[in-house]
Order: sequence, then structure tokens, then C-alpha cells
Amino acid sequence: MGCAPSAVNVSRKPASKVVAPEEPQTKGEGDQSEGGREPSDLQLISKEADYSMFYGKMKFRSNSMTILLVFGKEDAQCEAFRKAADKGNYQTTLTKTPESAIESFAENQQDLVIIDCRHSKHFDAVKLCKTLKERHPRGHSRFLALTNKCDKDEPSVLPLLNAGFSRRLVENTNITSCYNELLSIDHSELEYRSHQQVQTSAAMYHALNHVSESIEITDSKFRTEFVNRLWEKQTGYSSKEAIGTEFQDKLQVDNCNEEQTLVYHAKKNQIWEGQQSIRRKNGDIIRCKCRIIPMMSNSNTASRYILVRQTVDGYSQWDRLKDIDSKTHVSYAGMMYQRRKDSITRFHTMTIETPLSRVINMLYEAQTSSGTGNIVHSALEKVLDILQSTELFSPHIHQVKEEDPLTSDYVDGLCDRTAINSQTNRQIYGQKNSISSSSSKLQVGVASKQSLSMYKPSAEVQSLLQGNATWSFDIIQLESLTNKNVLVPLGIKIFERFGAMELLGIDEHVMASWLKLISDNYHSGNPYHNATHAADVLQATAYFLDKMRPKKLLDAQEEIAALIAAVIHDVDHPARSSSFLVNTKNDLAILYNDIAVLENHHAAKGFQLTHKSDNSNILKNLDREVYESLRHNVIDMVLATEMAKHFEHLQKFIHLCAANIKPVSEDDLEKKSGGSSSAMESGLDSPENRRQILRMVIKCADVSNPARDTHLADRWARRIAEEYFQQTEDEHRKNLPVMMPHFDRNTCSIPHSQYKFMEVFLLSMFEHWDGFLDIPEVYEQLQKNYKYWKDVEIQEKQEKQSAVATETSPATPAVLS
Repeated sequence: MGCAPSAVNVSRKPASKVVAPEEPQTKGEGDQSEGGREPSDLQLISKEADYSMFYGKMKFRSNSMTILLVFGKEDAQCEAFRKAADKGNYQTTLTKTPESAIESFAENQQDLVIIDCRHSKHFDAVKLCKTLKERHPRGHSRFLALTNKCDKDEPSVLPLLNAGFSRRLVENTNITSCYNELLSIDHSELEYRSHQQVQTSAAMYHALNHVSESIEITDSKFRTEFVNRLWEKQTGYSSKEAIGTEFQDKLQVDNCNEEQTLVYHAKKNQIWEGQQSIRRKNGDIIRCKCRIIPMMSNSNTASRYILVRQTVDGYSQWDRLKDIDSKTHVSYAGMMYQRRKDSITRFHTMTIETPLSRVINMLYEAQTSSGTGNIVHSALEKVLDILQSTELFSPHIHQVKEEDPLTSDYVDGLCDRTAINSQTNRQIYGQKNSISSSSSKLQVGVASKQSLSMYKPSAEVQSLLQGNATWSFDIIQLESLTNKNVLVPLGIKIFERFGAMELLGIDEHVMASWLKLISDNYHSGNPYHNATHAADVLQATAYFLDKMRPKKLLDAQEEIAALIAAVIHDVDHPARSSSFLVNTKNDLAILYNDIAVLENHHAAKGFQLTHKSDNSNILKNLDREVYESLRHNVIDMVLATEMAKHFEHLQKFIHLCAANIKPVSEDDLEKKSGGSSSAMESGLDSPENRRQILRMVIKCADVSNPARDTHLADRWARRIAEEYFQQTEDEHRKNLPVMMPHFDRNTCSIPHSQYKFMEVFLLSMFEHWDGFLDIPEVYEQLQKNYKYWKDVEIQEKQEKQSAVATETSPATPAVLS
């Protein structure tokens, strides 16, 4: 037979087991004759015996006990346990080294582990037990130490117990004694039996969390023991607030008599059905259909009460998510109208569950029900505007500025009110020529003669740049043609297209010098966060700004601020996350108090470089007020790229659109081209709403590469994965907390990480961004790439399975009989 492997599975003939009455006892299949051998240590020939058990009224199968034997040497004791396990039909795995024992236990989590502690020369049994316990601290397995017989005083078992062993077995080569020992363990209250019951309970709780009714379970004194998710939505309370308390009083409506309370009906210890009004956490009164089910004990008294509630009306204010009933249209224009209608409708139906979003949704409903043209409607509209402001806790000073200038100074200074007065800001941004002095206009005139000789890209680069306004623009090809110097040629082309040099009062030389300076301060060695990424975000930002709605809402200076923010948004990025900088106590983390470390640094570094020299200072000719306003917008947009604020910004954008964009009718669609431009949107023009739109412009541009053509999206995905891999390896080397443990280059699935990132962050955001901008080519490409990554993952799994099958098929490991 040759040498046996270090880990061997031993499967035995089934023995008779007691089963539930309705389960007939079946004869085992695959019986082998004495001396027969199994063809592989990875395959079990005989059928494992099952226990059919009941947990309450739920039936589940409990497989027979599995055993891991760890013996450095096969001797009579080892053979005795193997034959005893064979007699009891226990599936047994034999290992001879700590490494094979750890590997087998990690894969199979055996119920019983017997470790030979008699011979220390083979391995350290105590250390091995500790290692196995540490690898699975919450496991259900039991560990038994096999020790020598003692002729002298009995040694203490405390060291073994401290190491994690459950008990000690004294060596005994009698097969019947070993068999009785295994039977005693198997039929005792083993943890793995309880473990299976816990898993069964978890399945039931999981089911309760997905039913269409709210469920509450209380003890006999009406102390809440369990509530499901719908109960939390229905009442507005969390499970932490409810469990362990007598919660019925909080839900009880004021001035109701005793017959109207659930407690009154529950005490009758009979199933009761009826209607009840309950008070939600926010004070709302809702009407529910209720059912009370008592769980009776042997003493004919209720030990538990199950309360089931369902709202009377079909539409509920705490659950606004609903399906859109889409009509089928034959023509392309009709399909486009329906898609855009659904997108805009979702602005009014989607919510992200936060306290503020709940308040805003309730106010929207109150505003709708109050009608139009009355005082209540107008007051609610003002309240909604205030709640959607970013400065919820900043005082608004109007007349105080003239009546009490000292107070105004204190507020502006202590509250860091750096934003320009919104009306002044709009007036400044309303005139294209208001920011240029006469001298700067002369300078522009001179610069136009010099621009031809300033920068001359190759004919191939010039040809590629002609398509910079299309979504299919290939930034990777430009990177290759320019030897990674993409930011200068693309930046000049885009800033020129938006009239930036004229508006800023500079020539092309200053713009090119600034772009070169910023580009040089991106780390070319970074796989992802480099100058090519900045150029890609700049191109996406310009693409979004070119659409009809931003063109109508944003003025030229706001567009230039967005382009500047795109250029500097990741400058001097270290290819490590903010969390990494915090954990390493990096100087930047100390400087910015661990708050948005990278985003604060990018904004500060961008302005620091801009003011470094007049030759590259694109802001040097701006008036103070214009400069401060532009700087405020640039900083605001760069800080908006922090992913920690992703859902906050998305939520505000959704509410902004819900409040100011109304779906168009088919008649409107026929009268005007473009469904988005014909929507009513007068409220979008406020300074705060325009600022929120600018945040979404750069946010969507910053994470837009998964929506590029598939070959580009694939390249970007592997670049960001490589950067994350390097951070994970760095964290391991420096013994730091691993922030993204799944990004291990040896185990990570890039396709899986990509489509999960899309699911969590991108699909919803770009659906609503498409509803706002009318960019079906972007959203549809994102959906194509989502399917692409899922298909690639399936293909990779199939290839791995084929490779494993190829590797294992030639060799047939020996199996002990």
C-alpha cells in the first residue's frame, strides 16, 4: 500500500440508530467486506447514519458525531479508537502532524478532537490544542487529552483545562472501553447538538424577519423578548429600545379604556383577533389588524405571547419603497420617456433610512395633503428648505449685519462662515466678464498669440483629443501616447473648451504651468491614484457639465470651480487610505485630527501649489470676493469625494430632486425634445441646491470608471485592486489593523469586489444621476459592466474547479481501512 498520508478520512459501515417514529429505519448503502478499502481519502463510500431530531415542532437531521484523531504514531491505542469509531459508525479522520491536524480541523470542524499527549517528542499537544481553539474560539468542538497511566500520584488536570481540553482520557487499548467512552460523549449534552439547535433557531428568526407582518414575542409579564424588522419600521423604535422592557405602554394610545389594550385580551389566554390603534415613536397614530397568540405551558398558563400586527391601509408612511408599474412602449422615444419617468418618480419614492430622511418624508406627505396656496403649505416648504441645508446648526444673519455688526462679526468668525452671501455669490457668478480687470483682458490678448507655440502635442495625441467630449474617450490610450503626462494636454483642451483662461484672466502658459505642477505632484508610481486618474475625473466632470440641466443651472465660474476641483481632488495621494494614515499616526492625520484626512490634504495641497509661483497661479487675477467664493466651492467639492459621506450626499440629492423635479407627461414629451429639460425645476436654482449638484458632479466623476467602456473599466478595476493589495501587505508588515482584509492578492476575487462595489455604491447613484442628467449611455454601460464582472467571476470559478480536478485526478491517496 505504501506510506499513508498524514491526514486520512476513515468512513465506516453504518450502525443502527434510533430515528423519529415517522422516519423508517433504512439499511445503509455501500457496505464493504472486511478488509475492503476505499479508493480515496477524499471520498466517503458508506452512507453516514443520521439522527432525526425534533426542536419544538421543527424536525431536523443531526449527523453522527465526527472525530479527529491526532496521533504522532499509529499504535495499539490509535487502532483501538479507530475500531471503536468503526463500531459506532463515527466518521473519523486520522492526522499525524500538527499542520495536517490544523488543516483538517479548519476544513471540517470535527465534533470531537482526541489529541495524543503521551509522547512529547512528536508534537506539543498543549500548544496544538491552544492553536485549534484560537483559530475557532466560538466553535462547538470538544477536545480530549489522551494521557499515560499513572503508577504514582494522579497529576492535576488544570494545565490541560487551561490549554482548552474539555477532559482527560487515560490510555486503554480495550476496544469496548473506547467504544463506551465515545458513546458516553455522543449521548451526553454535547455542544454540537446545541449548536445545531441554535442554527435551527437562527433559521426561524431569519424567516420571521422576512414576513409581511410585524412580530413581537413577550414573556408572561409582557416583557418584550423579540421583535422583527417590520416591527421596527412600523413603530419607529429599534429592537434595542424594546427588548427587555414592558413596551406595550409606550405603544398605547392615550385615553383608551382597558378593553382596548392588548394586555387585556392576552390575559384571557386565548387567541384573539381585532383592530388596535398604536402610537409610533414620532407620535403618529396608526391603525393595525392585531392577533394575539398565547404559548401555553404544561400548567395551562401562558409562558409567552406572540403579537402579530398588520397595518390596515395598504400604503404606509414608514415604508415608501415600492415598485414602479412601467408600461411597455414600442418606439425608442416612448421607451426613453418611460425610463426617465421611472427615474424621476424614484426621486419621490426612494429613501435612505436616517432620522432626517424620515422627518423630511413625513413633511412632504403633510405638505401634499395640505393642498397648495395656503399658509401651511408655504410654511412647510420653508421648513423643508431649512432641513435640506448643509448648515443646520449655523445661525442665519440678515438684518443683524446692519443693526448689530459686532454680533455679526462674532457669528461669522466663531462659526467659520467662509461662504459669501448667497445673493452676492449669485451676482458675482452671473456675469462672465465681472472677474477680469482691464489689465487681465490685455494679458489674454497677448497670450492668444503665444498659445500656438506653447504646447504642441503629436498629431496622434491631437486626433485622440478631438473626442474628449465623448463618454467613450480612451484615457488609457492617451496615457500610453504621452508617457503618463496626460493632465497637461487634456486639461488645456477642456479648460479651453469652457473658456477658463478668459474667465480667470490668464494665458495658456500659466494654465499649462499649473497643470504640469499639479501633475508632477501626483505620484506616478501609484497604481490607481495618479495623474491619469485625475485626468479621467476631469474628463468625466466636463462631460457631466456639458449636459443640458447643469448648463441651465450653473454659471461659468461654478463650472470652472468644478474643473479645478477635479484636477486637484487626489493630488499627492499616498496610495493609502485615510484610515491607514490614522493608524500609522501619520503627520497628516495629526494635522487634520483624523477627520477626512486625505480630502483635507488634497484641497490644501492644491491651493498651496497654486500659490507657489505667479507663473503657475491660475487664480492670481481674481478679485478677493470672487476668489473666496471659488475657493469655497472647490474645497466643498473636494471634501465631497470622501466616501464616508457618500450616502449623506446621495440622500440630499434625492430629496432635492424630489422637491423640485416633477415628471413630464407624454404630451410634454411630444412638444419638447428631451424629457429632463421639460420638467419643472425652478427650486433647483438656489445657491445651496447648485452646490449640492456640484458635489454630485465630482462624486459621480470620481467613481465613474466602472461605467466606462468595458476594456477601460477592467483596467481601472485591476489598478485599484493592486493599490488595495499593497496597502493590505503594508498593514501586515507593520502589524496594523487590516482595514480591507478581503483585498489579499492571494485570495481576492477582483470581479466579485467590483460588482459588489457597484451594488452598494454605484447602481442606485447613477440611476438617479441618469434621471437628473439624461445620460443613458453611462448608466446602461454601468449595467453592462455589472453583468460582465458577474460573468467573469463565474468563469474564474469554473476554471479553478477544472484546475483542482486536473491536479487531484492522477494521484489516489491511500486510505486506511
